[in-house]
Amino acid sequence: MKRPITTLTALLLAAAPLAAVSLASTTASATAPTHVIEHMRLITGKMDGRPGWPKITNASWTVHKGQTVTVQIVSFDDGTAPLMGQYMSDANVKGTLNGKELVNGKPVAKVSDINIAHTFTVPGLGFNMPIPVAPTGGHIVVTASFVAKKTGTFVWHCYAPCGSGTNGMGGAMSTMGWMTGTVHVK
Repeated sequence: MKRPITTLTALLLAAAPLAAVSLASTTASATAPTHVIEHMRLITGKMDGRPGWPKITNASWTVHKGQTVTVQIVSFDDGTAPLMGQYMSDANVKGTLNGKELVNGKPVAKVSDINIAHTFTVPGLGFNMPIPVAPTGGHIVVTASFVAKKTGTFVWHCYAPCGSGTNGMGGAMSTMGWMTGTVHVK
């Protein structure tokens, strides 16, 4: 469930990794909040009995047109999956409020292709977050904000070849709820 936040809270959340997964509501208004945060985790290993399948949790969510949406992904994946062919441009941050994302609090506009583990790409909304490799045994926090400007259901994908098959685009990559999901904008 989305909860409204104050502008100060939004700035603090964008500048530092979150320790908590939920936020307290600051208003009892029946109208949709102007800013929401989507918390996601990117995990690897043996998932649901499927070894080697990476997964982004909270794969589908709903927001309202006009809302500022902050997407925060905490990744534990320390493996690389360099982009190929038509997906090479997804090393660039796209569609964010300032043309950048925060990687562990540091603003970046691009992630080196050799350091990419995943992408969180919503083509229909023009939004892309390249996710760098996490340090071995650790994690990395990637945060970016966009405004939901149109309504509809938009499929997001990871375009880094991190799945199974000869080209790395099978298995989790083509299975809804794993490395693909939906963003519903009402």
